[in-house]
Amino acid sequence: MMLRRFVSILILLLPIVAFAEDFVAGKDYELINTAVKTSSTDNKISVTEFFSYGCPWCYRIEPALMHWVKQQNSAIQFSRVPVIFNKDWIFYAKAYYTAHLLGLEAKLHPLLFKTIQDKAHAMNTNQAMIDFFTAQGVDNATAKSAFENSTTIDVQVNEGTALMSRYHITGVPAFVINNQYKTDLEKAQNEARLFKILDFLIAKANKEKLKKAM
Repeated sequence: MMLRRFVSILILLLPIVAFAEDFVAGKDYELINTAVKTSSTDNKISVTEFFSYGCPWCYRIEPALMHWVKQQNSAIQFSRVPVIFNKDWIFYAKAYYTAHLLGLEAKLHPLLFKTIQDKAHAMNTNQAMIDFFTAQGVDNATAKSAFENSTTIDVQVNEGTALMSRYHITGVPAFVINNQYKTDLEKAQNEARLFKILDFLIAKANKEKLKKAM
């Protein structure tokens, strides 16, 4: 009787096992060996996106990414770090930190993406960025200060560059999960698979957290 019950349960589980995708460390994601304390609060799993307004793929996945973040509800703490792979991207990083500092990220983040990607406006000078922020209602003196002589923005840019180095970010969009795992669109191969890997790594991070709590 026990054997028959076991076989019945096994048969029920077979479809789940057969269709579950097996994500492999070193192929679909990387383990992070550096000991870094997580910045998440309330026991949330931290998810950090490394991106740039100059990255077409970051722009393409943005709608799906925002939908995915919304689906996570309060299970994760989502944040972004703008990367700098060339001199133009320094201005894009400053733009992100300025919008965030002014509490205008929700409004200006999609506009910056659209302006730089859709309208092919490089905006690769301080003045171009000052003009953009001023056109969006930001005080000219505030915008000028942010891009020309803000110690706070400069510190954030340097901190972002240090995180790029620490996590060995060589391509974007890339994601660091709970300072334990890293994956990117190249490893995932496509957008749909990327979010499956992120779900997998969040679940994995939660399991590790529960083990430590026991």
